[in-house]
Amino acid sequence: MSIKKRRVFPESVHHIYQRTKKGFLIFYSVKDCLVYFTLFSTLARRQGVQVLGLCLMPDHIHIMIKPASSRQLSLFIKDVTGQFVKAFNQASGKTGSLFDSQFGSAPKTKAKKVRENIAYLYNNPVEKELCSKAEEYRWNFLAYAGSRNPFSEKIRLRLASQKMRRAVREVNDCARKNQALGYMRLDRLFDTLDKKEKAQLLDYIISTYNVIDYPATIGFYGSHQKMLTAIHSNTGSEHDLREVWDAQSDRVYAKMSRIVEKEGVFRNISGITALPVEEKLAWFRRIQRETAASPRQIAKFLHMEMREEIPWHLTQW
Repeated sequence: MSIKKRRVFPESVHHIYQRTKKGFLIFYSVKDCLVYFTLFSTLARRQGVQVLGLCLMPDHIHIMIKPASSRQLSLFIKDVTGQFVKAFNQASGKTGSLFDSQFGSAPKTKAKKVRENIAYLYNNPVEKELCSKAEEYRWNFLAYAGSRNPFSEKIRLRLASQKMRRAVREVNDCARKNQALGYMRLDRLFDTLDKKEKAQLLDYIISTYNVIDYPATIGFYGSHQKMLTAIHSNTGSEHDLREVWDAQSDRVYAKMSRIVEKEGVFRNISGITALPVEEKLAWFRRIQRETAASPRQIAKFLHMEMREEIPWHLTQW
């Protein structure tokens, strides 16, 4: 990624682009995404940051915010990144940084530029073949602009199981305290629920913590429906940041995660990234046999160096 000298215009919309170190994956599971999202939301509230958009992709992040100052922008991204890296590393057994040392940022001072960027952010998963319409992807949070439970049935506490009622109370208590949800707490909240309840609780957590200012985002279009129509008809553009682009589909990463999850070896799928090189190579061969993933995609999934850690014959595709 080529990053120009950072320009910050207070009270203007800024597009933030964070790329992972060497393009490695960071979002392997629902838990990874929820840990990041609740950290992001609690810190935005604490620091008074107005958020217009957020999109979590397997190996990078897009954010749209209106910072009050350059200091607020830098401090917010630094705190979110630092706290997520610490939580991720503790859960996976890794050490070290996960993101490039610098993040990209570009101010959008005109409404047309903002609209182009909104479409660009929300359509990232469409471009990477993770969904056919932007609102079908959970982790760009677009569906939550029109519903608190877009991917599940509404929770009816009067009819809910005792386990579900207990989980909702705990989520509400943490949200009132503006406390993010960590890996261990999420394990406890979800482990005893059935599939339907897990989907309901997932929507409930996102809606309860959600800090995205949808009215401000919709305001650039005039209505929610007009915004969706514009997003569907235009993928948007980003001329001020040069994003590293990989034309391969991201769908294969979910299949890799399912292969690892099925074995039941790791409490968190990301634990595979902390294995010794020899064990990673065994997983590399298995994933290569069972998926259509390219060697580069498998290396990103396992946090491996293509030239230094992977034999040449395995990289031929």
